[in-house]
Amino acid sequence: MIKWARVAMVVAVLFLLKPVVAQAAPFDITTLPGYEVVTTSPLNFGDGGWAGWSVAGKVVVGAKVISAGDSVSDFSVFKPVGPGTVTPFGYTYGANEYGFLFRDAVNGASNPGVQIELYFADLMPGYTITESSQLNYSGTGWGGWSAPAGHVVSGGGFAFSNTGASPASSQFADGASVWPHYTFGANEQGWVVQNGGTASSANLYVISFRAPAPVPEPATLGLLGIGLAFAARRLRTRK
Repeated sequence: MIKWARVAMVVAVLFLLKPVVAQAAPFDITTLPGYEVVTTSPLNFGDGGWAGWSVAGKVVVGAKVISAGDSVSDFSVFKPVGPGTVTPFGYTYGANEYGFLFRDAVNGASNPGVQIELYFADLMPGYTITESSQLNYSGTGWGGWSAPAGHVVSGGGFAFSNTGASPASSQFADGASVWPHYTFGANEQGWVVQNGGTASSANLYVISFRAPAPVPEPATLGLLGIGLAFAARRLRTRK
């Protein structure tokens, strides 16, 4: 009876330490190796104008508008890009270069002095930028796209084909979250965009990577030590 109790303890402890693919979110990107925040200089957009920002040697994990009075709703394009991307203004991204492209929505006015924070990190397992198929939005329609199974999402974006279209919102979608158009599965993450008023087709973008294995708590490591000690003692006394 004691023999099986000891074995059961070891099995139970090892089960606790088994890596579990979980999509807890939103993921704390500041814990990623090589995490870095880059702030653009003030960007002066003409009506419908383009801009981009990038870093070589790291991958982009997200971006947000930080200048007062500005938001993603000012843009028809706000999307993550990577190596080989050819921009509308003639620049080609290098082999290890990642960043974001922005296009001011056409509304008859320029948009000067915009600043954007971009977040970068060292390349992590499974890192990918997923592009959706073409989604057809009504004026205030909703749409979303999921990350690959087993991935956590760190950021996302959009590109409307109608230059006058822009989003009312562009945001992370957690597992089991409920939206007007869709309910995400318990272990499903993605990105959701609502159109801001002008009907348009669009592509959505999801930045994701494989969920890191959980780090055992000190108490769990202690239990493992106890369990293995019992197992070793049993082996030493076996005849």
